[in-house]
Amino acid sequence: MTDVINMKKESGKKRNVFENMPKEKVVEELEKIVGKEYVSDKPHDLYPYSYDMTEADPLMPDIIVIPGTTEEISEIVKLCNGNKIPIVPYVTGNNVGALTLPEQGGIICDMGKRMKKVIAVNESMRYAIIEPGVTFGEFRKYLDDNHPDLKYAYPLAPPYASVTMNAILAGETNIPIHGTMADWINGLEVVLNNGDIVRTGSCFISKEFKEDNWFYRQSIPDLTGLFICWQGLTGIVTKCAVQLWPKLKYNTALAVIMYGSEACAELQHEMGRTGCCYDISAINVEIVKMLFDKVNPKKFANEPDWAMLLSIEGQTKEILEAKVKHVKDVFKKLKEKHPRIFLTSYYTFADLMGPTINQVYDLPNMISLMYRYNGITWVGSYANPDNFAPLMDECMDLYKIHEMEPFFYMKSMKSGHYSLFRVITRYDKNKDLEKVKILQSELLEVLLDYDCVPDKIPVWVAKRLRDKCDPNWFKLLERVKKAMDPNNIFNPGKMDL
Repeated sequence: MTDVINMKKESGKKRNVFENMPKEKVVEELEKIVGKEYVSDKPHDLYPYSYDMTEADPLMPDIIVIPGTTEEISEIVKLCNGNKIPIVPYVTGNNVGALTLPEQGGIICDMGKRMKKVIAVNESMRYAIIEPGVTFGEFRKYLDDNHPDLKYAYPLAPPYASVTMNAILAGETNIPIHGTMADWINGLEVVLNNGDIVRTGSCFISKEFKEDNWFYRQSIPDLTGLFICWQGLTGIVTKCAVQLWPKLKYNTALAVIMYGSEACAELQHEMGRTGCCYDISAINVEIVKMLFDKVNPKKFANEPDWAMLLSIEGQTKEILEAKVKHVKDVFKKLKEKHPRIFLTSYYTFADLMGPTINQVYDLPNMISLMYRYNGITWVGSYANPDNFAPLMDECMDLYKIHEMEPFFYMKSMKSGHYSLFRVITRYDKNKDLEKVKILQSELLEVLLDYDCVPDKIPVWVAKRLRDKCDPNWFKLLERVKKAMDPNNIFNPGKMDL
């Protein structure tokens, strides 16, 4: 194991934020753009933007501004770019990578409070155009009320998380057969560093904004990728077109409990390859116990190690039954190799265990078990399924060494092409902060040893990637950042840029 990475963020600013325009004048100009009631530099207003639930050190912004339109954001960006003032896009702050903490101070641009419109839903081509402030809870209610035959996908996140931010960060989903939420994006509207408002994808065809041409994003250069997983470093996304899918009438779910990481890894991968399950999610048995309000769940000898949910749907009853039969046939073959795996109806399992088990099935939902303490963090990744068994074992060993409760969350993505692998840590910031930093660093080393791709990377992870990964990749990253943001105003310092 390599030496522990120093994860402490630098305190203080790396540049004089108001070198070109005094702070008082900046506040005055922002008030002209959005109105006095939507600008503040008061400490009690700034404080909630200075921290999150991760191990990251707090970082205080200088000003917050709450725009209501894309045009207002354009004017704000022009002001920042002309005076080299950092600007950090923010919606709900519900992330576990310190992605919205202002590394170099400056302005927080909060789009979560006023930019909350579902602009359009196209039932024929099955997509919606939304603003950044639309949350998963609001979006689900809107679709249920107005378009009951269509559905979106939801992550293991609170209902108040932003749909757009999850999508442009390639977030996970409860319909992973179609990939990450970045794969569901048809196009974006973005404010660039000079204030230009651009649209990517098929919507670029019209000079004026239209609602019926956001259906596709390729065959032309896919410029949408300039803003996906960039953490706001290249522009501020103000509209997002996301794909919707038809609600199928027939659906069911199966539950599996099993012993051993090899059985869990192989079962997850092979079930993904069937193409029959729209979601295949696995968790460690301690998490199952958390769902029953076990404050400090322990796994005892001879108990199963892992639990898995297989979600299946079909256009007709016959199609559903055929999918279930195929899944069960594959399961029977795997059971010959791994006899200690057991399949049942999810609903039977839920009836036995109680309704709280539905917290991880009926999303979006407030997963209370994840917020038991005042700290939560992760080392998230997308991984090679062939490496899953040793990856699971080595990460579990680290949790045992540090005497921390494990929270493993895994999914088969795109019918087994790759997998989601997340190890989440709930902790008490007042007692466990330093131990968590060490654990996170050691977990990252295991993931990198197995060629996992880190997800929503905080700055300390980016620094480690510079040491370990292809240097030309980082050189290209820097060139793109410089071209898109020559004055380095967009969320500077993130991804170690």
